[in-house]
Formats: sequence, C-alpha cells, structure tokens
Amino acid sequence: MTLTLGIRELDEALGGIVERSLILIHEADPRSLGKFLAFEIMREKLESDNLVGYFNIGTPLSITLSVMEKAGVDWRKHLQEGRLMIIDTFGSIYDIKGDLENVWYLRKPIDIDTLNEKYIRVIGAHKQKWAEMGMFKGRELWGITVSMSDYLSIFTPKATQRYLELADLQRSRSEIYKKYPAGTNVWTYTGEDTMVLPLLYRKADYVLKTESRIEDDKIKRYLHIVKAPELGNVTTLEYDFKGGRIHFQ
Repeated sequence: MTLTLGIRELDEALGGIVERSLILIHEADPRSLGKFLAFEIMREKLESDNLVGYFNIGTPLSITLSVMEKAGVDWRKHLQEGRLMIIDTFGSIYDIKGDLENVWYLRKPIDIDTLNEKYIRVIGAHKQKWAEMGMFKGRELWGITVSMSDYLSIFTPKATQRYLELADLQRSRSEIYKKYPAGTNVWTYTGEDTMVLPLLYRKADYVLKTESRIEDDKIKRYLHIVKAPELGNVTTLEYDFKGGRIHFQ
C-alpha cells in the first residue's frame, strides 16, 4: 500500500511512500530547520484523522509542545481525541513528568540496554487502548521521533549504535508487533557522525537531507532526496521557513 505525506511537492517527487517504511530526515545543519518537516507530516496526518505516536527524546516536553503549536499542530485536541500519543523519553530519564492524557512515561531505571523493551511495553499498552476503542479501522498509523541524534548525548554513540542494531530484532520477536498493526516511521537526525548516521542511512527506506547556505546575504534552504525506492538521480527542492512552517517553492 502506498501512502502520502500530505505535502504536495514531496509527494509528487517521491511518488508516494510505501506503508510501514522508515523515513529518515537528516537535518545536516540546525539552521536548515529540517526537523520541522516531521511536524509538517505530523500535522497533516492528524488533521486527516490518522493515528500518530510521537517519541520525544532530548527536549523538555513543554518546549516540544510549544514547537508543535508553532508548526500548526493542535496537540491538545489530538491528545484529547485520542489519535495522538506521546512517549516522553526526556521526562522519563530526568523525572520531569506531567499529567497530560495520552502522554506516557518509561519506568526507571532507564539505560540503553533495556530502553527498547520499555518502549515496547508502552507502545503495546497504547495500541491495546487504540484497539479497544476501535481506532485502527480505516486509519493510517505513523511514528514520529525527534530526534534520534539526541541519544548520542544522553548515552554514547557506541551505545546508540548497539541499541539500533538490536531494536529491530527485539521488535520482530515481540508479540505486540504481531498482534497490532505496525506503523510508518519518520525519524529525524541533526548533525553528522561516522558511527550512528551511516547505520541510519542503511536502515532507512527513504532519506531526506536538509541543508542551508548563505547566498546573497539570505538563508537558502534545500531538501535533497538522496534515498528512495527506485530513485535515479538525487532530487533537490528549495524551501522557505516562515511562521514556524516549511513552504516549498
């Protein structure tokens, strides 16, 4: 089954997204603001009545929710209506917890070796809730993670590499992923490294790389489609960032 991102220029360039695939948004430099593309996809999917699981990794949730608002994501509405769930990894690690409905926290202690097992438990609990409410029928399921690069500072690059190498195996053996529908995932990664980023490039089905340059005293932002099924030459799109939103030219 082929899905759309809900962003016309990208959908036309990609020809759709294969369901259950992994999309990596590589924000090569923070000034490119590429991670906001994940929020664009999130907003479009929620507004079209689909289900989204958001993984908050390295930012206080209050700041993340503020960014969502700027990107046009009505997180209060979607949490209340049950189509959005959030796993707050940052709040779980640093014991900063709130009482928002459909925001989940991981049990302590949290380390890189048990992190995926804790994710699986929480994902399973919320998928069970969605199933009991009959919310899977007729809806797409998406996972949005911002940002995978935060694991490197929370743990270490080597530990993060080990976590990623084992995660697929652990999830393939979990009954949760056999019992309930699997989703299409969007991961963001900021910066460059020689250990984790190459692994993510290999794992991903699609790689969208964003970068920025100063040209004629103006910031120019570009998105390069560097990996996609049956991709020929690299496709480059230019975009602007205004009012918290990405606008393709």
